[in-house]
Amino acid sequence: MQIIQVATRERETAVIDNRIAELVDMVRAHRERIATLEAKNDAAKEELRQLLELRGDNWSDDEGYARLIPESTRTSYESKALDDLIIRDPLHYGWLKDFRKQSMVRGSLQVK
Repeated sequence: MQIIQVATRERETAVIDNRIAELVDMVRAHRERIATLEAKNDAAKEELRQLLELRGDNWSDDEGYARLIPESTRTSYESKALDDLIIRDPLHYGWLKDFRKQSMVRGSLQVK
């Protein structure tokens, strides 16, 4: 009886291992395909960016649009520091600049 149980477990393990190998191969193949498609998509977006710049305007059709979004600066504030400041000295909002953070936001291309 013990031999049958061991043999059954080995067959189950083999079936599981085979399915794992199939899925790993599938994921690897999908990853390769995705990388290829992303490279093609990046090339198409770069050409689209250049064409929109040449056109000098955004483009749209019945389904959506393609537009250039210019580079900009994003400003944010540390909310805990702001809260502390407002509680301690609510009349001096000029101090907000001391807690100001800025980060660059890359220009992008948006397609809908």
